[in-house]
Amino acid sequence: MHEAELEEFLSSFGWEAGGARREADAIVVGLESVGFACHEEAKNFLSEYFGLKIDHPPALFIVREWITSWTRFDPSAVCTTRDADVARRCEGVAGTVLCPIGVDSFHLTVYSGSDGRFYAGVDSSVYQYGEDRNSMFSMMKDGIRPILLGEWTLE
Repeated sequence: MHEAELEEFLSSFGWEAGGARREADAIVVGLESVGFACHEEAKNFLSEYFGLKIDHPPALFIVREWITSWTRFDPSAVCTTRDADVARRCEGVAGTVLCPIGVDSFHLTVYSGSDGRFYAGVDSSVYQYGEDRNSMFSMMKDGIRPILLGEWTLE
């Protein structure tokens, strides 16, 4: 997706460039207080997209109504010491430091990796959700689910 197309896609969900800095700073403090390592990539992403909710495919037709998938870039729902422990386990599979940036309707935690890539996790499964911001948003727009990288195990 080209930059102009990306901006048009995000704007259709209410995104405005540079509109989330103050709220993002507060959530980063909360994440760090429970044990997350909030790297610069995650801080920059949250300062730009915190609070944005994107409705995206896949969708199901249930009781005469389309129900779409969604991703909300607000990691407050996964801001506990237990979630930080799970993220550290996911890091072993991803091979990079992970900081939560939001949640997906498939019960996934969406992570920013310190390597600049995006990831997702649910239970012990770890997924890659794009090589960069643009590819992650393109996957959402096109209804492409994150790609399984592997599983972590209890030791």
